[in-house]
Amino acid sequence: MAENIRLLRCDDCLTVEPLPDYEGPPEQDEVLAHLIETRHTERSGLTHKGLTYLVEKRFWDSPCAREAIVARIREASGHTGLDPEFYTTRDTFTEDALACWAAHHRNPACNEYKSDRKKLTPATQQERKELGMGKFRSSLSRYLCEFCPVHSLVVEAARRKAGLYN
Repeated sequence: MAENIRLLRCDDCLTVEPLPDYEGPPEQDEVLAHLIETRHTERSGLTHKGLTYLVEKRFWDSPCAREAIVARIREASGHTGLDPEFYTTRDTFTEDALACWAAHHRNPACNEYKSDRKKLTPATQQERKELGMGKFRSSLSRYLCEFCPVHSLVVEAARRKAGLYN
């Protein structure tokens, strides 16, 4: 008989963790209970949502098969393509840009377009100071404005001026 393991998929942490196989009553599964209590419970007491999967250990031990298993689990839970954190970050920037756009009365000639105040930089000043590092600098500056409807108008105007719409 093949040796099995369980995989715990947490929809809140977006993780897949291996657990030893268990065939008894769920309320007596001490390993799963401990894992949920220590890693998958919020301070408020709410537990994360997730599922367990049964997989043959020999497949999980193969790196190639493991990658395919995790990909299928993510696909089954609706997480495909880029990591979900990417979409969360993008949506946060979009919400912030739309709030800025509304605050500027939806002005297509925004006076703060790509100003220093709208540059996206990590909030790591304190950590960098503690480590004796200098101020954050990047040649690949990104701006909140790139998530704003005004950005498409600016890009279109630049393309029109360059004669790309003739």
